Amino acid sequence: MRQPREMVGRTVRMPELAGLVLRNARLMLVNAGFRDHQIRVRYEEAYRPEDEVIRQLPQPGALVATHESVELVVSRRSLLHHLPQVFQKSDRGGRHFLREFLWVFDHVFADLQRTIDGVHRYFDPLEAPPAFLDWLAGWVALTIDQDWPEAKQRRLIQQAIGIYGYRGTVRGLKLFLSIFTDVEPRVLENQWPYRGFRVGEVRVGLDSIVLPPVNLAHCFMVEVPAAFSDASDEMILKIHDIIRMERPAHTAYYLTFAAAPQKDALEPFLVGLGRVGIGESGVVAGTSGAPADSDDED
Repeated sequence: MRQPREMVGRTVRMPELAGLVLRNARLMLVNAGFRDHQIRVRYEEAYRPEDEVIRQLPQPGALVATHESVELVVSRRSLLHHLPQVFQKSDRGGRHFLREFLWVFDHVFADLQRTIDGVHRYFDPLEAPPAFLDWLAGWVALTIDQDWPEAKQRRLIQQAIGIYGYRGTVRGLKLFLSIFTDVEPRVLENQWPYRGFRVGEVRVGLDSIVLPPVNLAHCFMVEVPAAFSDASDEMILKIHDIIRMERPAHTAYYLTFAAAPQKDALEPFLVGLGRVGIGESGVVAGTSGAPADSDDED
């Protein structure tokens, strides 16, 4: 029976890592195609900045398969320096058992120490890991929607305190909506799209609608400068949620989108379908193929 052929990883040229910080060296190797578990780190005490790569194996420029392991020798100050001076002396042969023994604990706790050193990143909404965004939002009493894109969640958490200062105002509503929609909406205060039923000014079924009494002093319209066809149902529902959350409780609002461009072409007048003087359907125009003028007979 024919044995399946073993899959061989692609071959890459080993980048130059000496002089880089360990975090950047790991990132370069991952981008080159290596897995994180293939990167082995060995600490060594040297007169170099801490966490700087001293040597690497394989050497720079070598062709290496991505399934092979990579070893990085990194500069680090030994835990031996935290002990009294009497324990820091080596034996007559220049060997130091206690220093080599403490390297074991350096390798075990190095990642934990590195996380503690970078703990300030967890309090920055632009640098915190995605899993901590919900926890970070709780610090500013903000409930974020998990369906929002990560970039918008970070931006909203970053500006939450500033938004609270303008909550219930036009500026606050526009700022919140612009973060979500990526466009700045128009907020028209004391306006309503329907004027109500008035004799001689409105037409039943065309521009009048039966609604409860509306006080224009407590109304506003939100116009999103985007086509309605470009917005999904989920996006429209989220916009409504944002407006309800940010508007004053006693106000009523109306959400609208940018109107589609109207046709400039004039349609011919058809008996039974057009109404003279109403809209554009009653425009009198010549039909194709018909003569525009006729000569009078003698």
